[in-house]
Amino acid sequence: MPGVAVLAAAFGWMLYALRCSSRTTPVVLTAGAALTALAVAASVGNLLSFSEVTAGAGLLAGVATAHLVSEDASARRECAAHV
Repeated sequence: MPGVAVLAAAFGWMLYALRCSSRTTPVVLTAGAALTALAVAASVGNLLSFSEVTAGAGLLAGVATAHLVSEDASARRECAAHV
């Protein structure tokens, strides 16, 4: 049961990070939908036991939540101020 709680917390954190992302809306929505579909599929099978799937999910989450190079630091703090 603790593993399920950790996975649920990580999924919630990822959704929060997507909400605060500076990427465009289509990128964030596509990443959120894809990772949610992955979470649903992993809950009924052993999908995350394949390292390619896990690495792909991490890459997708990283690209979708990464800050743009041209972005200033004040925009990054904006979402943290609304917590």
